Parts: sequence; structure tokens; C-alpha cells
Amino acid sequence: MNDVNYHSTPGFSFRFMVLLLGALTLMAVDYRHSDVLRPIRTASLMLVYPLLVSVDSPHRFYNRTAGFFSAQTQLALENAALKEQIQTYAAQQRVLSSVQQENSHLRAMLNAAPSASYTFSLAEILEAANDRVRGLMLLNKGTNDGVHENQVVLSGENIYGQIVEVTPFSSKVLQLIDRNHTIPVRSQRTGERALASGAGRGQPLEIKNLPSNSDIKEGDIFVSSGLGGLYPPGFPVAKVVPQGVEFKQGAPSATVKAAPLVNYEATRDVLLIWRKPGVPEPQPLPAPEPKRSSKPVTDEDKDAKDTKQADDRKPEAPARQQGGTR
Repeated sequence: MNDVNYHSTPGFSFRFMVLLLGALTLMAVDYRHSDVLRPIRTASLMLVYPLLVSVDSPHRFYNRTAGFFSAQTQLALENAALKEQIQTYAAQQRVLSSVQQENSHLRAMLNAAPSASYTFSLAEILEAANDRVRGLMLLNKGTNDGVHENQVVLSGENIYGQIVEVTPFSSKVLQLIDRNHTIPVRSQRTGERALASGAGRGQPLEIKNLPSNSDIKEGDIFVSSGLGGLYPPGFPVAKVVPQGVEFKQGAPSATVKAAPLVNYEATRDVLLIWRKPGVPEPQPLPAPEPKRSSKPVTDEDKDAKDTKQADDRKPEAPARQQGGTR
């Protein structure tokens, strides 16, 4: 019996080393040529998806049933607060509808393209990466739900990230804090444009390309600028942290640190955003018609006009040849 165990141990070690070497090879190939292993990653996510759903089921079941055991008084207070919010939002919606109608009317008068509109859908986070450098999350919606690559993901009104990989039942989100992610932003107060790059989990974003004489201050909010066409403009991204602005003497740009406005450790639900198709392109303005003079025509004007027309009808004299005749 001892001999069998002694002889089986090297075989187990050999198989383990082979599996380890294969895993390291796949990791190296995926790092250098990510597109080569994309079908394998997609198939793996589809196989693991039922397991992820089953693991996440207890948490979702608890969230859905916890409300049934809440105190009646707390439910009544929450109901009253929600009713007040609904009334406030209804009044704001009326004002917003009036402003939107005026905006549409002005755009029609200027022959400009209408402003973009969007639709949203709620998605749940199934898996979170614990990597300190990368920021990748797995959602429970995929191509069957209309999700596509490079789609923008929100957390409330704040930008969460973008879709980088899609399967029929799930999709991966690249968060703003990932070191491979950069988003064009602008200061909400000063309008200065910059780039916000991720620095890893738990680290503030790095605001780059700001001039050394920038007026950025602590507490300033950076929003998406809309440059590049990926992220819609005007959505909050990050806030400058205390002592987050540093001006180095002789440096061409300022060093600014801004904390993302999304709590990536506590967020469980996100919003997928779709831009509505069919937005017409702005048409060129018609050429202005020549202005007609309102001055009355006199007899002198008619005589001058007739004289000019007569001069125009006269044949031109042939040009005199230069030089003498032979």
C-alpha cells in the first residue's frame, strides 16, 4: 500500500506541473494576443455563468425577501418619503418638458440636429475582480438583451465604465479605475478639458493634460466632455480630493487627483445606456436671397441705365499691334 502511494505521488506532481505550465502559457498568450483566445473566454464564461448565478442567488433572495419582514412604521415612512419625491419629480418633469419644447423649437428654427436621447436598462453585478490594478466586473445581461461592446454603463447619474466583452448571457465592464482606461472630461466650473486615467482600485483618478496655470481647485467636479463620441457629455465622473492639486515649478502641466463618484465596492446594480437611433444630421442653411432696394426709380436712373446698356452693345475696337509695319 505504501509502495502504491509512493509511486502515485510523482505522477500527480507531473500532472500538476503540466496543468500549471498550460495555464501559464494561456495567460501569456492572452496577455499578448487577447483576440486569439476570445472564443475560449466566451465559451468559458458561458459555462461558468450558471455557477455564478447559483452563487449569487442567496444574496438576491435575501434582498428580495428582506422587505417582507421590515417594520410597518418604517415602510410607512419610506412610502411617505417616496410619495414626496414623486411629487417633486413630477413638478420638475413639467418644467423640464417645457424647456425641452422650447429647445426643440429653437433647434428647428436654426435647422440644427435635435439633442440626443437615451434609453436605460438595469443590470446586476455577478462577479467582482479583486485585482488591485484591473477593474473588471461581470453583469447578468448580454447580447440577448441588446448589450454590445463599447456600451456605456452608469451608476445612478455617474459614469461607471464601459462594456469590453459580451456573451449571450453576460458581459464584462471595464471600470473607470482600471489602469488601462481613460475618459475625456472637463471641469464643471471652469470648462477646462482634460483626460482622466485610472490608477487602480482604491486610488483616485489622475487628471492629465491640464496646463500649469490651471484654475482647478479642491472640490471641483469633472464631468464627461463628450469628445470621442463614446461617453455622452455632462455625466459626473470624479471630484478633486483634498490636497489633490499640485503645481510643480517648471512643469508643463499640473498634477490633479480626483476621486471617482462611484462607490465601486458597494454598487450592486448598474444602468446600461443606449442612444436612440434616427437622429438626423443638421442640414445646411439655404443661401440668402439678394436684397431688393426700396429706393424709387427716377427718370435720371432710367436714362443712366439705358446709356450703360447701349455702351455694352457697342463692338470693341481691335487691339493695336505693337511694333512697325514691314
